Amino acid sequence: MDYIEQQLSAGEQILYVARQHIFVLITNILAELSLISLLVAAGVASHMAFDTKSLVIGQMTASNLILLICFGISTIVLISGFVDYLRWSSDQYIVTDRRVIQLHGVINKRAVASSLEKINDVELRQSLLGRMLNFGTIAILTASGEESNNVMDRIADPVQFKRAMLDAKHNHERGYGYLPESDYAPHQAAAPAARASIVDELTRLADLRDRGILSSEEFESQKRHILSRMR
Repeated sequence: MDYIEQQLSAGEQILYVARQHIFVLITNILAELSLISLLVAAGVASHMAFDTKSLVIGQMTASNLILLICFGISTIVLISGFVDYLRWSSDQYIVTDRRVIQLHGVINKRAVASSLEKINDVELRQSLLGRMLNFGTIAILTASGEESNNVMDRIADPVQFKRAMLDAKHNHERGYGYLPESDYAPHQAAAPAARASIVDELTRLADLRDRGILSSEEFESQKRHILSRMR
């Protein structure tokens, strides 16, 4: 079972999945390749600059020792680039019909979840470069105005992610939730008048539930009855 599926509760459905923009990965790898190039150049320069016979440390000359150190550091940086790729491919930002989930980590996993009903507002930050390449940062604000850990840095297509999150919140608050494919397909094929009638009934039920006239159990029962008429 995929790790993301293990985080879902019974009946919870994934609506949208995002990652950090590929630009983030490319920037990190280019920085590491530049560092490797500098280390190799420094090692070669030191090897050429030192007199190989003038200074011996143990059984190695100083120039060979410096070259070995530069090679060792370059190997570590190269491994770091591979880890960056694994981290980029593993980190995910998921919108479900109930929560927004952040998954981080390659081996040691960390999951941060925010319930849709606790989301007060969503802030989108995009620089000029972010608008050109279509990446940005999403910050979820609570009723107190605090961000805490609910910041998704430089994700791809942030406008679409924000839209998916706000749509999920709206549907969750109105009690529509996520319609399974078996219910959704007939609903799409229904006549416009029938669709409008069903939406009106669901809206009326949600209003009765919000006013305390219907319990949550009664609301769910009536909703299932209405959706069953679409089959």
